[in-house]
Amino acid sequence: MNLFHQKIAFAQPGFRVRGSGFREIHCFLSFHPLIMRDTVKLVFLHLAGLIFVVIGAGLIAHPVMAQPAFTKTSASSGNQTDPPIPGVVALSDARTEKSLSVRRLLVNVPSVGVIQQPSSSGSSQLPVLQLDEVLVQVEANHPKLLGADVERRIASAKRLEKEGAFDPIGEITNEYLRYNSSSSPGKPSEAFTNEFGVGFLTRYGAKIFAGYRFNQEKVKSPLSLTGEGGEYFVALKIPLLRGARINEKSIAERQARLGEPLADVNFAQNRLDLLLKASVSYWDWVAAKRKMDVARNLLDIARFRSTAIQERADLGDLPPIDKVEAEQEVRRREGNLTKSERDLQKAAFKLSLFLWQDNGLPAPLPVADQVPVITPPPVVPAIDVITRARTEAIDRRPELRGLQIQRDITQLDLDLAQNQRLPAVDFTVSPGRDVGFQGIGSTIKAGVSITLPLRQRTADGRAAASRLKIQKLELETRSERLRILTEVDDAVSALQTAEQRYQAAQQELQLATTLERGERDRFALGDSTLFLVNQRERATAEAATKVIEVQAEFEQAKAAFRAAAGQF
Repeated sequence: MNLFHQKIAFAQPGFRVRGSGFREIHCFLSFHPLIMRDTVKLVFLHLAGLIFVVIGAGLIAHPVMAQPAFTKTSASSGNQTDPPIPGVVALSDARTEKSLSVRRLLVNVPSVGVIQQPSSSGSSQLPVLQLDEVLVQVEANHPKLLGADVERRIASAKRLEKEGAFDPIGEITNEYLRYNSSSSPGKPSEAFTNEFGVGFLTRYGAKIFAGYRFNQEKVKSPLSLTGEGGEYFVALKIPLLRGARINEKSIAERQARLGEPLADVNFAQNRLDLLLKASVSYWDWVAAKRKMDVARNLLDIARFRSTAIQERADLGDLPPIDKVEAEQEVRRREGNLTKSERDLQKAAFKLSLFLWQDNGLPAPLPVADQVPVITPPPVVPAIDVITRARTEAIDRRPELRGLQIQRDITQLDLDLAQNQRLPAVDFTVSPGRDVGFQGIGSTIKAGVSITLPLRQRTADGRAAASRLKIQKLELETRSERLRILTEVDDAVSALQTAEQRYQAAQQELQLATTLERGERDRFALGDSTLFLVNQRERATAEAATKVIEVQAEFEQAKAAFRAAAGQF
């Protein structure tokens, strides 16, 4: 008895097809053992076995399109029920249809890389939060930028304070003197002095004073008696060397005036820094939302398959262990979704640090529904744009302007220190007019005072410190110039690299999606395992996540390019 006869002799009633191809196809027929001796029956059974082999191969090759064996035709056709082949017991129509329906569901599952966007028909949906809106809020309401603006006003207040050194001053002096008379020793003498006038200091260093004095009785030297009508006078003190044009008060005012553009530079630096950080946080938030969508889509597929596999296992198409593996995958993906949701919350909190309302209160926390659905694909700027950006960066970046202003301030310190090494030579002249009874008419007081320091350590120390500081600022300027150009080049390199990576990631996603769908088809045909299907889906999810991350990196590199070129 050959192998075919042995399978017939020990078979149980039924028909079952497993595996793929012709690896394992069993035809089970039931009959009486005496028929084996009947040649006609034996030939018929051989032919029936070949027919079932062909039918079984057709079921394996086309599980979705094939119809269950030995079913009734449509009632509309008018045909009668096909008679079953003797000795063959078929599966029930309902069970076969259910198995095929589950297989169709497994094949028609959407790909992991295809993210189902939520419907926008809801009336309560919040408006999409665009990057430009974030930057506008940062510029208008961010406390750090408002604080930098306060610093600018403080600089203006300091400039006003230094200008006050040149405000006119009014003076009034009234004195009564009782002293021992120099002409009659031992006898008291009395005198009355009165003087008032207005004086001011010029930025050149000259002091001008105009006033009126009235001295009566026995005036004590160095004062002098005036006529009964008093004396009108003008006093002028002019520095000739030290303090001429370069003096402490004029230098302080000029440095205070330079403090205003320096505060503007600090404001511009804070603005660039905040706008760049806000842009980076924004795209981190967008990427976190889209990665969460991938994780949720991956979980939905796992839940869908778990239900389908449970039904197939209940039908006996799959071993029970597949249900355990499917449920394990669901739990794994639930954990990944929870992590991605936390990442989104973290990114939203970070972004909220840059969102402030006009009333000074923090803006509401951005939600996932506000993430834009579509982001344009990466496009690297043209060569002429990049070249122009390198040139404009030197002029636009506030750091170089700030260093130049600091150098100008330090140069004023050096000029003052060098001026302090000169001797003080001051010319004084005070013409006047003495009027009234006992008045003498025209008066004048003139003279020159000279002060010559014997050592110059204070001035020399200030000058040396200023020179060293200027040298340090020049070195910083050279370094800063190179750093700015390097930042522009680095941002351009990041843009180009991100664009290339984006193209590669898109191709990787397409290939991963193709493999994923092919693995599902093989699994539905019984030629693959659930483990391999899960691996393919994870690979597609990783590819989709890579596309999202690379696109976010490109947008962040674009923001860095704008900041490096001073284009914000």
